[in-house]
Amino acid sequence: MGEQRRIRFAADLCTFYAPAFWGAPEGFEMATILDGRWEPLPFWERILDSAREAGLDGLEITFAPGDWHAATRAYGSAAGFRSALDDRGLALASGFMSSRIPGANRYAHLADAQDRPLLVDMAAAYAEFLAACGAELMVVSLPIRKTRSADPPLYVDLGYASLIADTLNRMGAATLRQGVRLVLHPEAFTAFRSSRDADLFMLLTDPTYVGMCPDTAQFTVAGSDPLEIVRRHRDRVALTHWKDAVGPAPLDVPIDDTIFARQVQWFAGVGTGVVDWPGWLRLLREIGYQGWAVFELDNAPDPVAALQAIKRYVEGALLHIYR
Repeated sequence: MGEQRRIRFAADLCTFYAPAFWGAPEGFEMATILDGRWEPLPFWERILDSAREAGLDGLEITFAPGDWHAATRAYGSAAGFRSALDDRGLALASGFMSSRIPGANRYAHLADAQDRPLLVDMAAAYAEFLAACGAELMVVSLPIRKTRSADPPLYVDLGYASLIADTLNRMGAATLRQGVRLVLHPEAFTAFRSSRDADLFMLLTDPTYVGMCPDTAQFTVAGSDPLEIVRRHRDRVALTHWKDAVGPAPLDVPIDDTIFARQVQWFAGVGTGVVDWPGWLRLLREIGYQGWAVFELDNAPDPVAALQAIKRYVEGALLHIYR
């Protein structure tokens, strides 16, 4: 039990976004499933009850419909949401920050200096909510890349990365005032995806304000070794996402607004892909990591059963390595 307390289990809220979980056939979008009959309180109550049934210690909230604005509407305040978590023996592990501007039909861009003040304000407001719920970590990902053959191409070079890093530093300073640390999360088709990107953005961001949330699957799908990345940047790791992968994606994958739906073909549940999980646990023991293991599943029709299976595998086959 001591090891489980040192590494606590959570799930990203998108784990519960499979259409079948909400009684809809495959192919439906969440917005379609919930349109016209969505009430935030029943939505959240089912997810919180499911997380407790799965045996989790906490949750990572994410983009709509399971975002912090919806949690506030459902429970009246951050304190009300925290009370609902407490009633089930759950904690808020972290919160993923969407760059969608509230009340607008567009996303703020981390590389756009004109959007920088807005992003800082959005991060500060979100951090206030997270802190009131007892969470100390805010997760952020970077802008999407372009297809390799795109014309004009997008170069994730020093100039582009520096614009993003400046925004991240300012966001991190704003969240830290609330006691919340900003952590950078890789996505396999974004500007922060690979070993080189990890080195670049960890160099350009201030470690006081920006940490790292390595994701075993995302780095693997991008063709990099998550263990080697964490080994090099061990002092920046503040949160970990645990997901498996079937292997690297092809280099010529078309990248557009549908890529986040298409990328799930390379993902797998923990213990069913190519990630070196025993090595991962040995590495976390070596660097002295104590914190959250955030599980994430994609299109699991029965997320409770799937999370229970992952938990059994981790507890039965891996946690003894951490001793």
